[in-house]
Amino acid sequence: MAEDLTNKVTKVFSFLSGDNASDSDKKVLLKQILKDISQNKYRNFYKIRSEELDPSLAVFFYDIYKLIYPAQLFVQDMIKTSRLKQFTLEIFMNKAAADLSKRITPDALEERVKNTLPKEIVQALKEDIAGLSTMFADHQIKAIDQCYDLLMAFIQFVNFGFFPLLQKFDSKLVEGNFNFEPQFETIKAEFIVQDINDFLAVAHPIDPAGDWKTVLGILKLSRNGQDLIAQEQWLKMLTALRDIMQSNILSQINQISLKNPIWEYKPKIPNEQLVENWLEAKQIQIKSIINKIVGNQRSIQINTLVNAIFGTTEISRLQYYNVKISDVYIKKGLEGFIYAEGLNVLSAFMTDFLHKEIHELSDILLIRGQWTSANASLQMSEAMHQLLDMSSRINEVDESLAEDGDKGPRLKAAMLRIDRDKTQSRYINSIIEGLNEEALALINSASQAFIVIGKYLKNLIEDYPKKPSEIIFNWKELGYFSKTSIFERMNDDYKKINYLIQLMLIFTRSQEV
Repeated sequence: MAEDLTNKVTKVFSFLSGDNASDSDKKVLLKQILKDISQNKYRNFYKIRSEELDPSLAVFFYDIYKLIYPAQLFVQDMIKTSRLKQFTLEIFMNKAAADLSKRITPDALEERVKNTLPKEIVQALKEDIAGLSTMFADHQIKAIDQCYDLLMAFIQFVNFGFFPLLQKFDSKLVEGNFNFEPQFETIKAEFIVQDINDFLAVAHPIDPAGDWKTVLGILKLSRNGQDLIAQEQWLKMLTALRDIMQSNILSQINQISLKNPIWEYKPKIPNEQLVENWLEAKQIQIKSIINKIVGNQRSIQINTLVNAIFGTTEISRLQYYNVKISDVYIKKGLEGFIYAEGLNVLSAFMTDFLHKEIHELSDILLIRGQWTSANASLQMSEAMHQLLDMSSRINEVDESLAEDGDKGPRLKAAMLRIDRDKTQSRYINSIIEGLNEEALALINSASQAFIVIGKYLKNLIEDYPKKPSEIIFNWKELGYFSKTSIFERMNDDYKKINYLIQLMLIFTRSQEV
């Protein structure tokens, strides 16, 4: 017997290698398959001489069809089956996990966001995200995934086209009508080669040893407590199915019909990784809500501060490095101008206040003021010079994107080629990333310089009413050089600088959870 097996294997390798003896080897292998069929316990399915299929094979498929037909109708209803994932997860949840799951359903999340202060709900949602990571133990994850894969195997099995297959044996068969006895006829085996292939693929993972009690229980839950298939009947069918699968009769029929002794079907084995995918989806969902809340709060905060400085929320001073043009790149799936809002506000502040009001006030304080120490005003003076020089650097970044700039033409040319040359995306992103780095560096440098000026203004505001003053001696004399109160101007400028620094912090802070 061992020698016969060795000969078979040798012939298979010879057939695969395509040598001169392969044709004769193929015939030998096919002859052996015919012999195996004749000795198979289900040999009545196939008529060797006529190469036809017996009606008894149709009866086998019909018995399965009658059993699974209610399930076939059920799984075609996507509304009813949409919660199968949730039911599978819930069966394995402990109380803490079940409570968390209830808190993070779409409806529950919407209600919580609506009825809770933004700061409190954001903190609560962050705690929920942390709770997700400990929601299931490793052994639970394995059990859940196995159960859900078995459920998916059930669904793909009952979705198999039993009726079209059976119609080939009886063209008068009516779908779902089991009141009349079908009249199955003998048909050529070659007519259902593909059907057999598809059936074997979905029947392979239907393991009688699987946890069908839990799977059928989940289906029962999804039908509001009504059994979809009686467990005893299902298990009885599985035993018969497995026996036929192990006999290899269906594979042998296809090998003979295709004249291919090495033909094999490819099993369709579900591997859904339900827990990992569900947890990831929930984390993304919750983070999206948090980012939306934070984004809304950020917008409110920005608009409040911008309005306090400029008296309007519409600030757009840069011609190219701005939000509108940034959106063009983002819509193409590219990097955007991350700091466009911040740099525009900074540019507007420089133009509207630094070069006018703040510069003029600083000149009065630094040049006309009599400081107690020559070095006391040095830092403020240096910070002012840095800021005055910075305006031109901001304009340089913006103008580099113009048609005659050093980056504008390159970006325009790359954007024209991007649809037919995907490598252009990396090139464009590298240019934009460089611009973002420059913008961030300017914002950070300006913020530090404004912090210095703000610190000096705060100290001078505190010094002004002192008798005697400790920083500047000639406050009364300085008043002659200003059309309005020096004290009021320092207060107003200090507030605007403070608002600006808060804005720059918001613009440079990451919004993602």
